[in-house]
Amino acid sequence: IHLYHPQPYKDSERAYKRLITPEFLSLVHRSLAPQGLVVLQTDNRAYWNYIRRVAPLLFEFEGLKGPWPDAPQGRTRREIYARQHKLTIFRGQGTPKPDITAAQIAEIIQSQPPPRFDAGR
Repeated sequence: IHLYHPQPYKDSERAYKRLITPEFLSLVHRSLAPQGLVVLQTDNRAYWNYIRRVAPLLFEFEGLKGPWPDAPQGRTRREIYARQHKLTIFRGQGTPKPDITAAQIAEIIQSQPPPRFDAGR
């Protein structure tokens, strides 16, 4: 599952629409095969900080550096735009933690805050 540049909704009144939440990540975890891969990418530092805090709870998650080897200019229009405007691209990938139970996932979902960060202007 690849998710590139989800909308950070910089307007705080629309922040509830942010896609990457503990619940969403639990659905990704459930959907992937044991060695499946999730790739998350954004150019919003606050969103990345949130992802780096929540994703490792469900995935063996690591940050990735540099451009894509197969697409150094970018894989999406947003990434190409961000690179042209010298924005930092934050990217990471992970595989599902193998020994996590449904009860533990439910606890993680309940214990983690929704993505209510200041996404900047």
